[in-house]
Amino acid sequence: MIEYNVSEDGLLITTYPKGELDFQNTINYFDRLSNDARIMQGTIEVVYFNYVIDFKISHLESKEITEIYQEPKAMKKIDTTIFVCTTDLEYGMGNMLKTLHKIANPNHNVEIVESESDLEDALLERSKS
Repeated sequence: MIEYNVSEDGLLITTYPKGELDFQNTINYFDRLSNDARIMQGTIEVVYFNYVIDFKISHLESKEITEIYQEPKAMKKIDTTIFVCTTDLEYGMGNMLKTLHKIANPNHNVEIVESESDLEDALLERSKS
């Protein structure tokens, strides 16, 4: 299951994958994003991996996910994705996804942060650009 919230101004998506993160849940999330009228152009997506108990996504599925995700990003103009990764496993998954996103779309900004204070710094930096 993947839950998400959109800020009042539509410029911040806060995403919480929970339980076992798999391919179909991820694709369903993209579909919901694509159809969510609250999301504005130039938004930042923050993904918290700390509620995931197991990543059930293979390397090939991860590659496919990043390719499929290009459509919602283009439609909603999601400017940046920030993965909040507090464990080695989360960081490894976030880093793999960051690399695959860069291959699929070098213009999309993907960052990894390891704490709430790092996230605040990244969001502040993004607001300046």
